[in-house]
Amino acid sequence: MTVDLAELRPEAIEAAEARALELLADGQGDEAVSLLRAIVHRAVTKHGDESVLTGMAQSGLADMLRRTGAPEADQLGCLTDAIKAFSASVGPTDARTTSAFTRLAHVALAAQAVEIAVTAGMQALAGLQARGEDETPVAGGIYAALAMAAAARRSPAAPGAAERAYRFTQDAGGDDADRRRALAAWRSLGHPRRLTVNDALSLVAFGTPPAVVVELDHVADDGALDQHNHALALDAARDLRARIGAPPFAWRASSSGFEVVSRSGGSAVVRFGPQVELALDAGELDGLRTALGDALSGTSAADEPGRNAPCPCGSGQKHKRCCGS
Repeated sequence: MTVDLAELRPEAIEAAEARALELLADGQGDEAVSLLRAIVHRAVTKHGDESVLTGMAQSGLADMLRRTGAPEADQLGCLTDAIKAFSASVGPTDARTTSAFTRLAHVALAAQAVEIAVTAGMQALAGLQARGEDETPVAGGIYAALAMAAAARRSPAAPGAAERAYRFTQDAGGDDADRRRALAAWRSLGHPRRLTVNDALSLVAFGTPPAVVVELDHVADDGALDQHNHALALDAARDLRARIGAPPFAWRASSSGFEVVSRSGGSAVVRFGPQVELALDAGELDGLRTALGDALSGTSAADEPGRNAPCPCGSGQKHKRCCGS
């Protein structure tokens, strides 16, 4: 296959990528990378570093660098350049931009560049949310990366992200990378499970004995979705459950602004700080009590299938011979 670089169009970039894969299959990885670097140089020279063609070329080069085992730093550089080009040409929520952010999150996590992984993952999720794709297996794979990055930062957001990763990838195939990432995060973070209080508030129980994270999806004044998490060790979660059994009560965490305070008419307010709070009516307060009881009644490890049961990843094999091995 010959590649004509004289007239750089999407078809020429795609042809160059196909040719590079042929070279790689023939054991000529260096030649494959050189070919795609030439495409990038041509795109930048002719169209600048903020064109969609440059983004396509940088994205293709980043993929080839991954396939040839190039250092993560080289891959990160290409993906960052691709994101710059796509964001300027087709917008930050375009599928191509989102894909580049997703890949950046995974590569950054592998490189232990935790802050980059978190930023890229959140940007990718924003793009998926804009297109109504924020509960898909792809989103699950991103949540898996965010879960591991949050765990590295010792953030209480980690179990909730792992639970979403596990849930959103349940329909993925057995060889699906996003499902593998989700299962790894879910297991390493104590098989978290979610107990919903209302659309904004939920509890995530994990580990043995169970710990609890109180998670609030909060819409800020500027319309942006912000998440607040507070972790409760077993004793603290038990104390909260006992204290909110009957009003009046005012339970406050020992080291932060998190608190639950009763109000008239059987209602309550949950605060994550002086400016972030959620009112609960009497029914929702009862839901919080029930959720706490459920969270503390056992562990989520029971959700792990039996060794002879079909593996939840969808491979068709027994769990003990697949993800449970």
